Amino acid sequence: MLRKRRFNEPVTAHYDTAGLLVQPEEPVAPVCWNTPNHDIDARRKVYAAPTLALAQQWLREKKHFDVLVDREYFLGKVGKYYAHIIRLKDGAMSETPKYRSYDKALEAGILRALRAM
Repeated sequence: MLRKRRFNEPVTAHYDTAGLLVQPEEPVAPVCWNTPNHDIDARRKVYAAPTLALAQQWLREKKHFDVLVDREYFLGKVGKYYAHIIRLKDGAMSETPKYRSYDKALEAGILRALRAM
């Protein structure tokens, strides 16, 4: 979904043509894997594998959606995580369902923001 929404930030990890995640062990310069040059030859088509934090930052800075993860708190008990999605241009808000992990809530929030674009 990020690629369909024109995500093209430099990252070191990518998915190869077989769909396997490739993460270099040695430090390498980040590459823009989603550039049109990579679309010319379908046999060489690879996709960027950004972190959730990078996707969240891109949504905030480039697409003006804030994805904020929060946690339930009721009568001194801490509960599950959920994400608030705020469209910064008009303040429209939505929430994700509740999840047991922070990462799942953040991923759900990013997906909901991408669908709202």
